[in-house]
Amino acid sequence: MDIGYLFLIGSMLSLIASIVLDFEFVRGRRCWERIKYANATFFAFTALAFFTLLYYFLTRDFNVKYVFLYSDTHLPLVYTISAVWAGREGSLLLWLLYLGIFLLFSTKKRDKTTAVANAIMCVVAVFFNFLLLTSSNPFVRLNFNPPEGWGLNPLLRTPEMALHPPAIFLGYAGMTVPFAYAVAATYYEEEWIKRARNYLLVAWAFLGIGILLGAWWAYKTLGWGGYWGWDPVENSSLLPWLTASALLHGVLVEERKGGMKLVNYILAVVTFDLVILATFITRSGIINSVHAFARNQEAYAYLLLIVLSSVAAFAVAISKKDVFRGKSYGIRDRLIQASILIFSLATVTVLIGTLTPLLIRASVTRAFYRHIEIPLGTALVVLLGVCVLAIKRDFNQRVLKSLAAGAGAGIICFEITRLALASLGVGIFVFTLMGIVQGYSGRKIDLRRAGAIAAHLGLILLFIGVMGSWMYESDYTHVNLGVGQSVKVGDYILKLNGFNEVNGNGKFYVIAYVSVYKDGKLIGVMHPKLVIYNLMRNDRIVASVDIISMPLQDIYIAMGSVTESGIASFEFYVVPLVSFVWIGSLLIVAGGILAALPESRKKLDKSAVEVKGVEHAHRES
Repeated sequence: MDIGYLFLIGSMLSLIASIVLDFEFVRGRRCWERIKYANATFFAFTALAFFTLLYYFLTRDFNVKYVFLYSDTHLPLVYTISAVWAGREGSLLLWLLYLGIFLLFSTKKRDKTTAVANAIMCVVAVFFNFLLLTSSNPFVRLNFNPPEGWGLNPLLRTPEMALHPPAIFLGYAGMTVPFAYAVAATYYEEEWIKRARNYLLVAWAFLGIGILLGAWWAYKTLGWGGYWGWDPVENSSLLPWLTASALLHGVLVEERKGGMKLVNYILAVVTFDLVILATFITRSGIINSVHAFARNQEAYAYLLLIVLSSVAAFAVAISKKDVFRGKSYGIRDRLIQASILIFSLATVTVLIGTLTPLLIRASVTRAFYRHIEIPLGTALVVLLGVCVLAIKRDFNQRVLKSLAAGAGAGIICFEITRLALASLGVGIFVFTLMGIVQGYSGRKIDLRRAGAIAAHLGLILLFIGVMGSWMYESDYTHVNLGVGQSVKVGDYILKLNGFNEVNGNGKFYVIAYVSVYKDGKLIGVMHPKLVIYNLMRNDRIVASVDIISMPLQDIYIAMGSVTESGIASFEFYVVPLVSFVWIGSLLIVAGGILAALPESRKKLDKSAVEVKGVEHAHRES
């Protein structure tokens, strides 16, 4: 039996001990330190298992089946490390490790609610640990010693794919904490928002980072000129991010007025369920996707986890229905509710498009999503411009100012471009931007508010970027050129200057040199290439794109193939405003991180004094 497998057995026993101690604590036994010790032991065993697997990769131990499948002797160090989580087994182990980290930090408060929340998180961890001990064991050994490994998928040999899974799985693991606290606190008729808020923000931010990295990887690696193809596996990670975004807005109403308790509870449960659904879609292999793992019957166990968690949460909600009584007041709360409705509609429509190929084997095109999600996104951005103004008095007057600014900007844009939809987008952008400026002007900006401003600015930039890149992209496929030949594509002229061949580091490059001209001026020389890896895999040939990035557009070229006679086939794209997508996404993520940062030392010291005063008064009484 491999030592890594023994470590996984140790982590399972530690989890069981923690669950038993949690319920002993609920019954009145003083065993909190033992609970923390059990959690720490679980984390230690899981970390040992993870680093054991990492050691096998670093030493090229191809006798371990998982190492054989995802590594080879030519793999660079950074991708040898990232190969640990490139497959089903290793990524599940990483997820379990993240759960161990959250269990270390989520048990600071000693009460029954925390104990039950800890038990819920441990049950989820037991589920993953059980899969690692049975059908997803990463420590299975072959009955022979291969001299070479099968190799990591060449598409995954990029910095983005080295970082994308750790970010995504950190977000997935973090969504377990709000779910656990929502159920536990509701059972004991206590509030859970303050306990879970920062965990929710961190999980939301890292899930956003993972989605952004995945989109950038698709843009620069797959060679189709886009960054979001509405692939079911792509959508599956977006779904919990949308409901978590809705929950973050619902938290505002519950914190201020005590309203929307039931909605927030449902959103916390649904977000967790969508995380597990995303795992099922990715790991079941029932969808043919570049993002999915091979077909695996084990994945259906995730559906059982969704059912059990939903039934348990529903039972708690029914038994404690009086907890959800509360009201929200004012136009601002109503506008926040409207934004939650938009997030929910987006979730439902994306979910329908994602599950349709699974349920009725019908294809869903990108047009389906664009016809629905762009109007919903537009409504959300407009609502943002109105909602921020609801903070201030003289609401109507400020809305009129924003409308005037937006209308003026839209008219000017139309006079210049004669593009109706682009002008509408610019008008909406200016309207919302004016709303943010007016809404926050003259107000004290703390970290939480700064995070909100950054995220909302990011949203409107993302909106402009998506509209520009989706609606005004120019694409030219099957552009065939021989050496010395030129061709006109749109406003540009492409000339193939020649090829170069480079051999080294376990791969062979065929590099094309393409000059790009516009209006007789050289824009640049682009270098798309084909990379042939020295692997046993069938997918060892990868196209590498080249991009000339400018503030308002990208010029994008990919080489699909080269014939023996030297005729190359290219795909050429002009993608407007795509830089706004990346800047906006970064601002959204930065906003979440800012909002999760602790308050200033002065505020913490003040809180500490107040707590000490309460404790002193309690002792005197």
